[in-house]
Amino acid sequence: MRAARFAAFGGPDVLTVDTDVPAPADEAGRVVIEVSHAGVNFAEVMFRRGQFPVGLPHVPGLEAVGTVRSVGAGVTGLVPGQRVAALVMEGGGNAELVSARADLTVPLEGPLAALDSATAAAVPCNVTTAIGVVESAGRVARGDKVLVLAAGGGVGTAAAQLARAAGAALVVGAVSTAAKAEAALAFGYDAVVTYDELADGVRAATGGTGVDVVLDSVGGPVRKAANDLLEPLGRHVVFGDAAQQDTEFPANHVWFTATGFAGYNLGGLAGARPLVLREHFERALHAVASGAVRVAVTELALDEVAKAHELLESRSSTGKFVVRTGV
Repeated sequence: MRAARFAAFGGPDVLTVDTDVPAPADEAGRVVIEVSHAGVNFAEVMFRRGQFPVGLPHVPGLEAVGTVRSVGAGVTGLVPGQRVAALVMEGGGNAELVSARADLTVPLEGPLAALDSATAAAVPCNVTTAIGVVESAGRVARGDKVLVLAAGGGVGTAAAQLARAAGAALVVGAVSTAAKAEAALAFGYDAVVTYDELADGVRAATGGTGVDVVLDSVGGPVRKAANDLLEPLGRHVVFGDAAQQDTEFPANHVWFTATGFAGYNLGGLAGARPLVLREHFERALHAVASGAVRVAVTELALDEVAKAHELLESRSSTGKFVVRTGV
């Protein structure tokens, strides 16, 4: 089958599109999906760079939309020919066929049938994560002031809308460039600042105070600067490390500042609490289908997956990249 893959860790140039990739076989508890569209995520950039161990060669792609081709033993509620969206935590979505866990595969039926495939492929990782970080980990409540790092990306744009719906009094975004700040403003932010003006920009937006919740997928020096802006009893939610540079805080830091840390990780939930992840995923699909959350999708051909990685890694992109597999 045709698929994008890499056989060594490195830059976007290690990605190739090959036509002789073995097709997945039926397995118990899983379905094989004929993929029409697949999302591209920053997590896949981190896999490609070698930040997380994956077997080589590796086909990236954590989210896929298409039609069920076959079902493995023990699978119920899914049948061949059914249109579905799937979270594919082992990767493999950037291909003509992918094997996905049945419990993380959702039929696009009823209210979800109106979702076009490109939009549906933008949901499984990004909007699901946004629901998790805003509601479960960040516990954004009415009156909260929220700071979203990587505000123009797929998670950030969804998180801003969800924080507003949860009753946040102020939602401030932070991005790497002024151009990305302008694009992010369309998704419900009260203000968007660049990282080099983070402290002054947030103080100005909040009237000289700080924020109650930080949503952070960036890491590095920006993580420390954002944490310094937390008000007492504030929550700092970590769900990524785009900078490839973690920041350490002593345990006494949370005591002395009366603040706290929380985390959200799709893979961790998939292993330990799959029912929770499934619920977040289904709610994400319904939020987009109903119009409660808007997503900005840039659709590319599968041959352009390396371009998508390059734009994500350079932090010059906004919204969400989705590739067509050609099926």
